Amino acid sequence: MKFKVYILLSFLMFAVLFVPAQAGDGSAQVRERKIKAAFLYNFINFIEWPKEKMSENDAPVLIGIVGPKKHAEVYNPIMDKKVKGKDIIVNFFSDFCKKAKNGKRNTSKWDESIEHLKKCHIVFVSNCEIMSKDDLAELLEELKGMSVLTAGEQESFLADGGIINFVKDDKKVRFEINLDAAKKNNLEMRSKLLKLARRVINGKKPREEGK
Repeated sequence: MKFKVYILLSFLMFAVLFVPAQAGDGSAQVRERKIKAAFLYNFINFIEWPKEKMSENDAPVLIGIVGPKKHAEVYNPIMDKKVKGKDIIVNFFSDFCKKAKNGKRNTSKWDESIEHLKKCHIVFVSNCEIMSKDDLAELLEELKGMSVLTAGEQESFLADGGIINFVKDDKKVRFEINLDAAKKNNLEMRSKLLKLARRVINGKKPREEGK
């Protein structure tokens, strides 16, 4: 039975992977955000967190979204589901973008938000145009070693130490993995997830899809 469930999850990953971002209801941007939310949900099934981070009790899986809360509705479907027998809680941290926009940083507020993000299992940094590259790099540095799966959609995300980055490939949403960063965060990724990735960074040479 477990094997069948595992194969079904793999199928679902492929189904999401090859849905054109411009298809379906709503705008292309909304459709793309929905696909990425579905990916975040499915990633949980293919990743093992340390027991001290992902306990065996019924404590919920925490997902932190760094970005504007105006897109919150795209996460409603995954908050209605359970994963690994656990509820899913999604929290939004829009203050990072506000700090960058105002050109100022409330140090105490920044530190408070960082502490909340460190408790998350997944942190997704959405493409907030007004968040500076330096702020992104500092945010990822703060989360290193905290057993947090960091996901993003910025060109420099993997180079800055992020673990999974979403990319567009022929109008389809794909993802790349920095396996070195995952190992440093004490996260174990199953081989099936790695095989689904467009590119995997492992050591000095990245593995391209199909190799």
